[in-house]
Amino acid sequence: MSEVANIYDNGPLSLIARIKDTISVWTAKKWSHYRIEYAEPWPRSEQTRVDLVALNNVTAIAANGTLAKLLVPLLQVTDNEMLCIRFEPLDDVQFAVWEQPGTGRFVSRNTQSRIEMATKLQDPYMASSTFCIMGFQREMNLEVFNPNPIPLVQARAQLWGYRYILEEIMPDLSNITQQGGQPDKVRQNRITKALADGDKAAVQEFIGPTTWVPAEGR
Repeated sequence: MSEVANIYDNGPLSLIARIKDTISVWTAKKWSHYRIEYAEPWPRSEQTRVDLVALNNVTAIAANGTLAKLLVPLLQVTDNEMLCIRFEPLDDVQFAVWEQPGTGRFVSRNTQSRIEMATKLQDPYMASSTFCIMGFQREMNLEVFNPNPIPLVQARAQLWGYRYILEEIMPDLSNITQQGGQPDKVRQNRITKALADGDKAAVQEFIGPTTWVPAEGR
């Protein structure tokens, strides 16, 4: 039966599921269902490192200053592509994650938590920094704060994880008919809504076993 992806496990980030497995992804404020067609590592490297000072085209981040949330181009993906990644601050700054410009990550009713260098002391694998990016123009933004009484000329974050190519699963509901063989649109729409709501019974019946993946803040 269904299970939750292991993306927050206190250990190295691993594949959320295997190729040809089914995953159910929370994105665009609903659950969508996919089959993994391809997966590969997205290695930690210079190419997956971003400096928010350089990205903002400024020379430094001011003492106790903030660089407003900004699109990170290296994290842009295409349709049916998903990145599931972690990141580590390389400088003494604090990062806030926005999985959409208006959708904060690590948010409660009154607080948005940030990732900082000290996070690694209690979380050596940076599991708490994990987030996913799903689909074309589902843009991810980073905001950075300098908690120091002096300006800083760098605000770097190192990213790594896995990249997935997905195929959306669209269950055939044409056999849901009324007496007489006419399509039962009411019931078909009810099933479609139940799948989007993540109803476990409906998903089990029409999608099958799946792994649940939270790709965006709610």
